[in-house]
Amino acid sequence: MSYHRQGAGGGGGPNPPRKFTIKPFRSYTQMDDASAHQTFASLASAMDEIHNRNASTLSFEELYRNAYNLVLHKHGGLLYDGVQERLGEHLRRSGGRLVRLAREENAASGGGGAEYRLLEEMAHTWREHRITMVMVRDIFMYMDRTYVPQHRKRPVYDLGLWLFRRVVWERSMDDDSDDVDDNAMMGDSAAAGPLLKSDEHAKTLGTVAAALLLRAVRQDRAGRLEDAPQRTALLRDLIHMLLELAHATAGQFDDRSVRRGAAGPAPAADNVPVYERDFEEAFLGESQDFYRVESTSRLSHAGSLGGDASAAAISRTDDNDDDGASKPSAKYSAMEYVRSAQSRLEEERARCVALDLPAQTRASLMRIAETELVERHARTLVEMEGSGFSCLLKVVAGSPAAATNRAGGLESREGTAVVDRDRLRDLAAMHDLFARVPSSLNHLRDALSERIRLDGRALVRDQETNAAPPAAFVKGVLDLRERFAAVVDEAMNGEKKARKRVREAFEDFLNADARAANCLAVYVDELLRTGLRGADERRVSRELDRAIVIFRYLADKDVFEAYYKNHLAKRLLGNKSGSEEAERAMVSLLKAECGYQFTSKLEGMFNDMRISKETAERYRGHKKGLVDPSTDARDAENGGKPVDVEVSVLSNSHWPSQNVRPCLLPGAVRAAMDRFQKYYLATYTGRKLSWQTSTGSAEVRANLPPANGSSKPRRHDLSVTTYQMCILVLFNARDTLTLQQIREATQIPNDELRRHLVSLCTPKHRILRKGSKGKGIAGDDDTFTYNAEYASKMTRVRVPLVSMRDAHGGSAAAAGAAAGEGSAAAAAPAASRGLVDGSAAVPVAVEEDRRHLLEAAVVRIMKARKTLNHNDLVAEVTRQLSGRFVPPPQFVKKRVESLIEREYLERDEGDRRVYRYMA
Repeated sequence: MSYHRQGAGGGGGPNPPRKFTIKPFRSYTQMDDASAHQTFASLASAMDEIHNRNASTLSFEELYRNAYNLVLHKHGGLLYDGVQERLGEHLRRSGGRLVRLAREENAASGGGGAEYRLLEEMAHTWREHRITMVMVRDIFMYMDRTYVPQHRKRPVYDLGLWLFRRVVWERSMDDDSDDVDDNAMMGDSAAAGPLLKSDEHAKTLGTVAAALLLRAVRQDRAGRLEDAPQRTALLRDLIHMLLELAHATAGQFDDRSVRRGAAGPAPAADNVPVYERDFEEAFLGESQDFYRVESTSRLSHAGSLGGDASAAAISRTDDNDDDGASKPSAKYSAMEYVRSAQSRLEEERARCVALDLPAQTRASLMRIAETELVERHARTLVEMEGSGFSCLLKVVAGSPAAATNRAGGLESREGTAVVDRDRLRDLAAMHDLFARVPSSLNHLRDALSERIRLDGRALVRDQETNAAPPAAFVKGVLDLRERFAAVVDEAMNGEKKARKRVREAFEDFLNADARAANCLAVYVDELLRTGLRGADERRVSRELDRAIVIFRYLADKDVFEAYYKNHLAKRLLGNKSGSEEAERAMVSLLKAECGYQFTSKLEGMFNDMRISKETAERYRGHKKGLVDPSTDARDAENGGKPVDVEVSVLSNSHWPSQNVRPCLLPGAVRAAMDRFQKYYLATYTGRKLSWQTSTGSAEVRANLPPANGSSKPRRHDLSVTTYQMCILVLFNARDTLTLQQIREATQIPNDELRRHLVSLCTPKHRILRKGSKGKGIAGDDDTFTYNAEYASKMTRVRVPLVSMRDAHGGSAAAAGAAAGEGSAAAAAPAASRGLVDGSAAVPVAVEEDRRHLLEAAVVRIMKARKTLNHNDLVAEVTRQLSGRFVPPPQFVKKRVESLIEREYLERDEGDRRVYRYMA
């Protein structure tokens, strides 16, 4: 229907009425073949103009309408085949030009960048083709929307990529003709399957270009790539081209018309992405070979250095790259290799970014480089003589005792070990390199663990041969632990697995026997006696925390408890503690580690000492309040003056005990003890006192003749042990006594008697003169004589005890003794039999306690479970007792057998490995 409106007439008259007319539909006429070919001819001419960069003269709206009409009138096949044929013609000519250029370059081989002209021309051809395809795609957009999906054809743009791959990239190097025929245009020479690069007849333009790409990468790795930024940009463009061509695979498209009626599916080669087939596979393979050769050459004398001997790496080149100059490479140190490998990996990562490689290729490339540079040589780098990880650990472990400032390479804090900062940085660099391949870190952890074990066993051997005192062993372990803690924290980023291996290594050599627990108790004893005297709270806390670190490694914590309790008893009874706050802080730390049951007896010892002081105060008040104090004839031995005695009354269950018979005390001392016992039993009914004289102390006043030229008698107040007091009082009656006479008069055990006598005969404190020569005592007939010429600059003299070894003729060494007040002291038991400092054996008393603890645990578990198999029982017992000691399975089995014999348990009749609790 159309609408017509006539214009106004002359004379200004009124407008005539409007008039509407209805026209019939236009008849539809089908476009014939001649018109279709004529229309496509105009489109083909337009494609030529676009290819020749004359698109500004074209009307894209008209071109789009012509393509639209062809598809609308069922000539889509004509249009699609014509488009691919016209594109193929242009690409055929471009491919021929590139083949001729490649041949010219191969013939010239002149260098100077000539080999890159093919790559540059190919990159230019690709850019021009992409621009062409974008314009062509816009013209045939309607065909892409309708005809292409209906007939399972490639979209126009993808068709252009596919043709570029088949006609240009896979163009045979034997075909440099620009003539257009079906087979040549479709690239049938490349459709037969994957190309073998070693076959000269199958070489294609793509394989030549890919080889040039790989050659450029090799030159870049060797540092010989000229105009590197421009060349890198060129390589990046070509890699982008290959990635885009990778999308032009056969897929599910019907390419029979493209392959000129070939029936069946597309060749297998079409389904292989060109990027992976022609570049990635070869690129990764050459990278693996390159880094394998370079890493091996750096760690051996077998490699050769191409070109400049100062090059950072050995480059792998083809025949054209080899300049014929080679020199034997020197053997690199481990750290030089580490720095070189780190630099190589960073360069490769930067190269991946510069070339804009796909994420998958980047990951594969870095994995290959890390495997060849790190994983394959991890053990060699760890064990390399003189510079490997193990050698660096040995240097760190043996840092000198004197420290410089941090800038000088060594660092130390008060109470801590010296750490070589330079070696730590080297260790950190090696760890960072190995961290790129997590499995390689096991080699570092193994070396760390083995170094700790070796150094720890050396410390243990020093103890076995008595080459160092027990405290020196603990100090060595502490220094060792702090140095390797610095290695883990600073060089290994504090990783948990390394911490675990360190802990296991320390536990391995510390728990070889009971010696470590013994030595730690001695170290803490020295620390609390004198080491922390006058120290501030911060230092006390730091030193005790260091001791607790070693304590955590011990499996025989009950052995440590026995020795610690023995030393604590001596400190408390002899008033030798440097700080009561430090003593209580140590007990608190042990309580936090092992629970209240572990320290209940230790806390009871402190409580007993507090009560004893209160009792002593009340007893002194009691003596002052006596109106008519009774006299004792035994006081005549002391000049008629009563002996002032301080008694520590201690609970037998809290303190270490031993069955030592009391010695025979002087009468005046016994009189004082009887008076205290009478008072105590009257005050506290139902109790019994058992006197222990083995650890008491006394002050004895020695009245000596005047010195030459003086009429004033000399007087010294001697601070001695109770045994020494008993010995000295004997010389009030006689000037000379034999060993046998002294033993009979005092009833002191023979070993202790010899030790105390030798202590009174030392050159510094020669209160008695020994008849025999030498350090030891000859025998029972050896004589001891009162030394009237004894002199000392001090009025108050403390006579120390020698060690038991020195008492039997060993080297002279002094050991500290307590200085108490009064003429005598009675104390609760102090030391258990079998507790010998430096001993590797578990004390007998501890073994007995273990039997009781284990049996009690078994009964407790079985009472709750009623029935349990052997393995579960052993596991549960070990779990419950691990806070004190780790019982061996055989020990558990033996105690279970004992309980069965005593009818606490019985075996199940059906399964002998199952136990039942007997109520």
